[in-house]
Amino acid sequence: MHATRTALARWLMNRVVPAVFPRVNPLILRVLQSPLHPLLSWYVAVVRFEGKRTGRSYDVPFAYHRVDERTVECLTNRRSIWWRNLRGGTQSSLLFKGRWMPAHAESSVDFTAVVGAMHRRDWPRRLIMNVPPTDGVVVSVTVDV
Repeated sequence: MHATRTALARWLMNRVVPAVFPRVNPLILRVLQSPLHPLLSWYVAVVRFEGKRTGRSYDVPFAYHRVDERTVECLTNRRSIWWRNLRGGTQSSLLFKGRWMPAHAESSVDFTAVVGAMHRRDWPRRLIMNVPPTDGVVVSVTVDV
């Protein structure tokens, strides 16, 4: 049963999510910026950053876990490429609970950081990130004070 669930989760993350998210993300962004944001903001935040090569601005919604008062983190698969712009840290903005805030975002592929982030997540969010820690990336976004 566990192998079937893991295979299904991997299929969803590798096939369905890349096909669906580019179409759904603009809608999610609109809802999070509207007065209806409480419908999603308990679970989803948005990080805005500039691409390192292109300089283009990207808005990426992600399911977050709150680490402390100023920091949220998300887990993503290494196959997605957006996190590569955050290697080494970069200035960004965070849309959290309906408000844009200046922030610092950084990604890490460190095995112990990914495992630690996986264990901090609650049960429903663990289902979404059902990949081995060797294939995971943790993105931390800290709000500037």
